[in-house]
Amino acid sequence: MMAMVAESSAERRLRLVRQHGYNGLALLTLYDGWRYFESPGIDGFVPFELHRRTAVACGDPVCAESDLPALLAAFAEYCQRHRWRFAFVGATDRVARVASTLGLKPVKVGEEPLFDLSQPLPRGDRAKRARWAINRARRSGVCVEEYCERSPTVDAEIEEVSAEWLSARKGPPLGFLLRSRPLALREEKRIFIARHEERIVGVIICSPARARMMMLVEELPRRSDAPFGTSELLIDAAREAARRDGYLWFSLGVSPLQGAAGRQPYGRFRLARALAAACYSCANFVYSFRLLNRFKKKFAATRCEDSFLIYQSALLATTLAVVTAFSPDGVSSLLLPRRLQWLRVVPATALWFAAVAGLFVAGFAAWQFPALQTPFLLVRHAFSLAVLPGDLMQDARITVFAHRMVSLIVVLVLAGGGMLWRRQASA
Repeated sequence: MMAMVAESSAERRLRLVRQHGYNGLALLTLYDGWRYFESPGIDGFVPFELHRRTAVACGDPVCAESDLPALLAAFAEYCQRHRWRFAFVGATDRVARVASTLGLKPVKVGEEPLFDLSQPLPRGDRAKRARWAINRARRSGVCVEEYCERSPTVDAEIEEVSAEWLSARKGPPLGFLLRSRPLALREEKRIFIARHEERIVGVIICSPARARMMMLVEELPRRSDAPFGTSELLIDAAREAARRDGYLWFSLGVSPLQGAAGRQPYGRFRLARALAAACYSCANFVYSFRLLNRFKKKFAATRCEDSFLIYQSALLATTLAVVTAFSPDGVSSLLLPRRLQWLRVVPATALWFAAVAGLFVAGFAAWQFPALQTPFLLVRHAFSLAVLPGDLMQDARITVFAHRMVSLIVVLVLAGGGMLWRRQASA
């Protein structure tokens, strides 16, 4: 008999994603940089990142639907032991329903357009703008083909298209769910390339969610000089390929904050709705939320499914942690378009100038008014007395005072360093 080969952690997670990946973000959980929570007795895991003492999880827990309540409860207990808050970003309604029964708070943060591939494509006025763009791209000579056989030349060109697309965006590169990894886990993806005059001008990378037989558009980069309709033609080709392969659903991905300021399915959440409305209006000039939503609407999806942020308490602190997860260059980088990122150094520069000016002012004041030097001279005198031998001290009270002051400073430094080390170790 052949001996059973032990399953590695990476192989186990890949098997779970293939078997129980219901959320379109399931494949993303296998990328590098995640922490993983696993509970004994449950065949599943929760991928998360730790930001501001908050475990920010990606999408849904990857497990069987019957294990969702137990895995969610175990993860909540795990975070409580570490004194962390936690949140699930981009969770589906299936998890939101379970979370609400456990006392957690699911807040709608976007909508995901879905196409039912068992139904015929929209006709007439529905999706006519998308069909017009597709036909125009075909008349321009754009051809789409699936990228199956690996080629270093094509890989390099895909990376080039992706880098050009990222550099042309107004906002800075994002992390967490929006990290760009076009060729990571390529054996699990479907990649289609658009060529124009023997040159790759656009790419669509699709990830499967096999538990619900769905294909998700993960990335859709294109060149700035790509012919009009290239993106629409790529989506149409990927959608038809998913239909031929027997998939039931095709997703264009979540439209962030779409509908989040309106009615919430699991409560009022007035503060969350106000935050969503403010972010949608204030950050639209950088991230073009409205433009992205209009682009997806013209395909006339069969229906839109809500996407949720699930948290337990402290909405403002949790929101700040989630925003931190999306901003690898710091929260301040999200507030400015790429061309104005240099303004991020202005506050720090102003503080340095203020500190230097403060030193000059303090030095000038001490020179003009010697009485201001008294506290500094007392501390310096205490340190000088503390290092002298006891037999050279004439006044025992001065000796005791000096040694007590130095000991107090040492104890405070050690206590502060110990607390900081413990906090970093627990994180």
